[in-house]
Amino acid sequence: MFINKLNKFFIWRALVPKKIRTIIWKRVLRKSIILFFKNDTNEEIKKVIDFLNKNPLELFPYNFIFNYNAKDIKVYLDKEEQLKYVLLDDKKLYFKKRWSKFRIKKALNQLLIEQDPQSPHRYLTDNFNVNENSIVADIGCAEANFSLEIIDKVKHVYLFEANNIWSKPLKKTFEKYKDKVTIVNKKLSNFSSESTVDADSFFKEKKINFLKIDVDGNEKEVMSGLSNIIENSKQMQVALCTYHSQNDFEKYSNYFRDNNYEVEHSNGYTVFYWDKNLSYPFLRRGLIRATKK
Repeated sequence: MFINKLNKFFIWRALVPKKIRTIIWKRVLRKSIILFFKNDTNEEIKKVIDFLNKNPLELFPYNFIFNYNAKDIKVYLDKEEQLKYVLLDDKKLYFKKRWSKFRIKKALNQLLIEQDPQSPHRYLTDNFNVNENSIVADIGCAEANFSLEIIDKVKHVYLFEANNIWSKPLKKTFEKYKDKVTIVNKKLSNFSSESTVDADSFFKEKKINFLKIDVDGNEKEVMSGLSNIIENSKQMQVALCTYHSQNDFEKYSNYFRDNNYEVEHSNGYTVFYWDKNLSYPFLRRGLIRATKK
C-alpha cells in the first residue's frame, strides 16, 4: 500500500504529527478493507464490513465497543503512595504514577472493551476458564487487570512484566494477595540475563497449567522459551494473542495442533492498525485458546 511506503520516509514522519498520520492511515485502511471485502459472503467478514460502512475504523470493528465510555470511569488517588487507581470488581487496580486521570480512564476503557464477552481479545469463556487448581503465568501483564479479575479463583499467579515502571503499581494492586502472587520484573525468554528469565529454569518445579501471553510482538521469543513446557505438559491451557503479526494465528494454531492441543479462536477479527505494515487481507484473529487435557 502507498501509505505503508510513505511511512518509511523521514520527511513525512518529521513534518506530519503522529496523530495526523494515524488519522490518515486509518481512513485509507478503512476504505481499503471495504473495497477488498465488498463482495465477500463470509458472515463474520460481512459483519465487519457492515460496521465499517457506518463507522470509523476501530481496533475491534463491532458495535459492542459503544457500550463503554471512558467518561464513566472514576479514578481515585492513594494519597499515601501517590498512585492513582480504579476499582475493578471492587478491587483496587493501580496505574503508573505519571499517568493522568484522562489517560487512566482511556486505558481502562480499552481494557474493559478487550475483555467483553464479544471481543476478539477475550481470554476466557465458559468452557475455557480458570479454577481453584489453576497456576497461572500472566506473561506481559502490564497493569495485570486479567490477573486481578481471576485472583480469587486460582491457586497462584506469576506476573511477568519487563517494564519496571509497573513494579510499584503491581505491588500495590496485589498487596493483599502477596501469598498467592509472584511478581517477576523481567522478560520471559529462552535464556537468562539481567533483564530476562529462562522459562525452562523458572517453571521447572512450579506446575504451571495456564499461560496467558500478550507480549506486543515478542511472541516468537516467548514461545521459544515456553516450548518444552507447552510440548511436554500433560495438562495445559494457553491464551495466546495472535493479532500482532500477520501469520501468527495460522503458525501457532498448527504448532498447538501438532502437539495434541485442541485449538479455538476468539470471536471475530481485529484490525491492528498500529502495525504500519498491515496489508491484505487486513483482518487478524485476536487470539488462540489452546487446551491439552
